[in-house]
Amino acid sequence: MMKKILLPFLIFLAFISESSLVQAFLPHENSMDWQLIPRFSMVMILFVAIYLNTTYGLLYGLAFGLLTDLLYTDIIGVYLFSMAATAYITSVFSRYLFGNLIVTLLLSIVGVSILEFFVYGLNSLIGISNQMIDVFLYKRLLPTLILNGLFAILIYYPFVKQLNQIKDTLKEN
Repeated sequence: MMKKILLPFLIFLAFISESSLVQAFLPHENSMDWQLIPRFSMVMILFVAIYLNTTYGLLYGLAFGLLTDLLYTDIIGVYLFSMAATAYITSVFSRYLFGNLIVTLLLSIVGVSILEFFVYGLNSLIGISNQMIDVFLYKRLLPTLILNGLFAILIYYPFVKQLNQIKDTLKEN
């Protein structure tokens, strides 16, 4: 029972820490004018999609995408769709690759990139964002990938160990 609650709780903690981190350590005006966007819950959802299965990744993507839309945006569906689609796409890629630190790190970076491009594209399409693509790539995407790549490295061993224990528990049932 405890293991079933632990995974959503850990992802929820990551979700909460994203907004806390932005408010505490990443002021809106910084000297480099970079936009560092923590996507810690997405990184964890990508790990779930890679190490557990596509269904869990998709469900967590839908749930936390909806939560993101409800709390942080005016339009329901941008993150709901983007996070679920990103988890699915990453899960499909992971089927053809051996899961280790380097592959997981690369898939996480690709996944965060996919999410950022989905959100950027959808927000541009509906007129919420008018940021130019070169500004998006240099001032938002690159710093975001560095930040989330570091997070993926930090959580890799303990989180994958936890996911493997959950996977073993699922096989028993």
